[in-house]
Amino acid sequence: MSSARTMAARCIALAAAIGAAAPTIAGENVAIYTNIPGHPTAQVPGVPGEQFRSPLAPFLSLYGSPIGHHWIFKAFTDNPDGDANEVMVAGSFTTGQVVAKEGDPSPLTDLTYGFMDSDCGINDSGEYIFGNRLSGGTTADDEILFKFDGLGIVTAAREGDPAPGLFDPNGAGDELFGNSLNSAHLLNDNTAAFKADLIQNIHSDYESALYHGSIPVAQEGTNVGTLAGVDVYDSFIGLSGNTFSSSANGDAWIVEADILPGTGTVEAVVVTDAVQIRDGDILDDDLDSPVDGIFEVDMSGGGDWFARGDLLDDRAWAVRNGEVIAATGRPITPGNPELFDGLQAVNGSGSGDYVVIGTTNNPDTDANQVVVLSGTRIVARTGDPVILGGGVPAVAYISSFDAFDVFLADDLNDDLVDDREVYVFAGLRDADGAELADAFLVIRLSCPWDCGDSDGTVGVVDFLAMLAQWGLIATPCDFNGDGVDVVDFLALLANWGPCP
Repeated sequence: MSSARTMAARCIALAAAIGAAAPTIAGENVAIYTNIPGHPTAQVPGVPGEQFRSPLAPFLSLYGSPIGHHWIFKAFTDNPDGDANEVMVAGSFTTGQVVAKEGDPSPLTDLTYGFMDSDCGINDSGEYIFGNRLSGGTTADDEILFKFDGLGIVTAAREGDPAPGLFDPNGAGDELFGNSLNSAHLLNDNTAAFKADLIQNIHSDYESALYHGSIPVAQEGTNVGTLAGVDVYDSFIGLSGNTFSSSANGDAWIVEADILPGTGTVEAVVVTDAVQIRDGDILDDDLDSPVDGIFEVDMSGGGDWFARGDLLDDRAWAVRNGEVIAATGRPITPGNPELFDGLQAVNGSGSGDYVVIGTTNNPDTDANQVVVLSGTRIVARTGDPVILGGGVPAVAYISSFDAFDVFLADDLNDDLVDDREVYVFAGLRDADGAELADAFLVIRLSCPWDCGDSDGTVGVVDFLAMLAQWGLIATPCDFNGDGVDVVDFLALLANWGPCP
């Protein structure tokens, strides 16, 4: 047999194994917003006559609240005025509203909103924060962080304002915020948390700091932790995972930092002033190549920390609280023949669940990107149908998931219905495979018992699917993650009929 035929046979066998072992769990994918011209989901909420721009990408930098019931992101509209087409959209579940628009009056007299920073955040009360470069004033104080405090939009930090609490070998006390205020997020008590770079009136080795309100929790040029001379924050900027995030109460935080003073770089994941991962580390026995890069760091509202990067041999990895939860060459769920081939995102909820987005070795390239819940369930993959909504009974299909832009919402209550939802930016295609649009999707896990055909009803097909999966772990009919058994069977019977 020729090598080409041998490869083809192997691909067919792998596809068959993957198709049998790794179907997506029952649920539904619903488009909240898209940029399909003329479609109801393309209408910018609260801005009559403007749609999300197309064909250029309309959505940027998605952030969820700690328990995931609120969200915020930057977007672009089709307004032909290039100074009036950026918006901040905030909302909850499937309803949003533009809360700030480029060119509109800001809360500051005679100044209008200018360039919208992509960094933003929202807390569990629906209070939000975002950065903006104001128009109509001077460049000495145009960089600003605005926050909504439940009553109105107020200033959280502004270029030219005093930068308190810093160490400066030239003499402290006159430091001012510079023109880079980023990684903005809100703690649940409405405290503004952010990273301030290019601070003024300070030694250049000390000009970046991480803030919770008026308190710097870390500063460039100072020691990491309390051990002098061990590790030093050399820089927070110019790194691929250049973000700072915190738990909902502010007791814990995470940042990527360069911890090698002077020339050269050693990237590190720093959690609450302690180095957890650095370039050159070996993550575990199976990943015996050293860490070579860090691409993403994040902290959940509950204080779990996540990081993603690659190794010297180019394998990708993702960790949760220091434990590897996904890596190139590892099964996407336990015992699955489908393996990760790359990783694009990792994020966790306040309750301890997490999601990983990655590409796989599935030879069907239209179905080789997956969203995996807590390491055990495939909740969506490319090729899955999407309900476009907006009063139009049309269906599209997922063509891709964006890197970074995903978060997970907690269950609403303790009933038997799984209310967890995954929110993500994605690309859509039509039934013929042609690229259709960009979308903001919610992936609902509302009816796990409909595990055989996802037809909205728990019935005979689902019962037969359960029998075929009996004893298997992390299959669609394994509702509690410990293998399909009598407990799952009784749950299926208890929910027989139309999904709730």
